[in-house]
Amino acid sequence: MSHKNDAFEKGILFFVAVLGVALLVVAFLSLPFGAYAFFSNQMNGTSAAATFKQIYVYALGVRIYIPVPSGVLSLGALFFIIWAVYVAMFVLLIKGPWYDLIKALRSIGSDGTLAVYSNGALTWSFAFPFTLLLAVFVDSLVTSAGVPIGSVSLVDARLAFWAIAYAPLVEEVGFRVTIIGLVTLLIALRFGGKWKSLWTLWHPSRTLGALRVEAWKQQGIYAAIVLSAAVFAAAHVEGGWGIGKFFDSFIIGLAFGILYFTHGLPVAVMMHWGFDYFEYSLFYFDQVRGLPPLTSEFTSLASLQYGEFYADLLVLLIAFAILALAVYMIGKAVMARRHARPTPISIAPSPA
Repeated sequence: MSHKNDAFEKGILFFVAVLGVALLVVAFLSLPFGAYAFFSNQMNGTSAAATFKQIYVYALGVRIYIPVPSGVLSLGALFFIIWAVYVAMFVLLIKGPWYDLIKALRSIGSDGTLAVYSNGALTWSFAFPFTLLLAVFVDSLVTSAGVPIGSVSLVDARLAFWAIAYAPLVEEVGFRVTIIGLVTLLIALRFGGKWKSLWTLWHPSRTLGALRVEAWKQQGIYAAIVLSAAVFAAAHVEGGWGIGKFFDSFIIGLAFGILYFTHGLPVAVMMHWGFDYFEYSLFYFDQVRGLPPLTSEFTSLASLQYGEFYADLLVLLIAFAILALAVYMIGKAVMARRHARPTPISIAPSPA
């Protein structure tokens, strides 16, 4: 019976992995689609040739403005640089950090969830939909309680899209690397890592593992992940969102922090990229194609014209499949524990 259950679990896992690969294809296509939309003449707002006087970065969750020499850096040039970084990080996800995507898919039958965990792209394709669904659920609870979430202005479409594309990279460095990464760097130095300790900024858990540090015993790591999420959520509220935005931003920030620690910076950046660039690139791509805003998703055949539709459909299918698999596995574990309980032994009194 247990072998049949294992086969069932691995079969569902492989099915979700196939959906995940489809989501990865759509996600990759969003890179050129987004670039096309950004540089399209149909995109409203600030010109791509407009130049910066200053740009901002984050360190320890604090926004820092850096002056830029006049006429040196244009909106379009910086967008292209960021875009190229995301292409490189997408490739890194496919190649590792432990198994490449093909090896991970082939290993699902033997390794199960470990195979998914071993590849950054598969991990992203599972973690992103589930975290997004959880964030939407938290938003609905907050809204039903009457707590305002707020929104951001998208009137200047090109400038808004640039900010959306810029955020994942600069915020993951500023909220994850300079908080969680700094704590793990100090731990690595305490255990004699020397110059190799710097690799904790790129992949914290892997570097600590190479130094034979039992990361799960380091309470500072847990504190850093929670602090990073809290500062990340507070920054959203301070940046103009309503107080209700704190709750879903905190949940999302926890997910980013955990994945940064376990899988490294590329997975954390691309998780953030999924919430920002991936979602909005398809929105703007549909917009410059002349399609009206999508208001009847999943209820009208007109939805089939939209890139958003296919991305959201895959996200929902994967999220609910993972949720169902998790419920099944928890139920199986509970039943196994119940069957494993020793039967009480009763001793009959001896006759007088």
